[in-house]
Amino acid sequence: MIGHLHQKCALALVLACFLAGAAALADKKHENQASSDLPLFSCPTGQEDAMQYFVMRKDLRENHYLSGEANPSYTKMFPDLDFASAGYWFWLKSPEAHGFDIKAFDEKYIYIRGTELNWKDNSTFKRKEQDNPLTTRCVPVNGASPMLRVSNARFSFYENCKAYKTSSLGTIVDNLDAPEMMDAGGDIGQVMTRVLHYRFNCDKHFENCKDEEQSFLGKGYGRWKWVHLKYGEVLKTTVVNHISKGTAQAIPPCENAYK
Repeated sequence: MIGHLHQKCALALVLACFLAGAAALADKKHENQASSDLPLFSCPTGQEDAMQYFVMRKDLRENHYLSGEANPSYTKMFPDLDFASAGYWFWLKSPEAHGFDIKAFDEKYIYIRGTELNWKDNSTFKRKEQDNPLTTRCVPVNGASPMLRVSNARFSFYENCKAYKTSSLGTIVDNLDAPEMMDAGGDIGQVMTRVLHYRFNCDKHFENCKDEEQSFLGKGYGRWKWVHLKYGEVLKTTVVNHISKGTAQAIPPCENAYK
């Protein structure tokens, strides 16, 4: 009798595991189906979607990331398509999401939303008071984006997911260059690249910008080079041009960092 009872319990446990697994697969299938049902964004004739340059393409980012002389760069997109009308993404600088940049996009612009604060604690971050546009979403196929001027450059500092002080980057001036074939080296090699110029700490007339960050954005790969200039002098350069296999297992824990 006891042996028969044990057998029934074992069968019940196996059945429960099977049903739980089936339910999980069904949920995953539903999520994938929901994403695939979203309409894809397209630009007018003569223009192209700048997202192709900002973000590593889907078939590559699913199992790969960029690595190089500094921290790596993992791309995580929401929704995970190439490309929806609106959403956000992370450039994660470690698989545990210690170090990150948060960008957003809609039908009009691509924006900067936030970035890490303390690399050892990803519940700390800086977030813009409002998303600051970096470039128009649609750009001329062979041309540059228009220059954008942002007057509200205020942002907040967060710790344990809560804001505790605010600051400002003066005013901001940014634009995206026309595409140019560049040699990224590493595993990328020759790639069509647009350079994003993000100038900040500018005066009230949008002039005399103290700082500039240049992001070299390779079509289908995302940012493979980053340069920080102060008063026109290069302070730091990082290159991530190797395609490595792996995925990030985490995103920042504070939803108010990215939603």
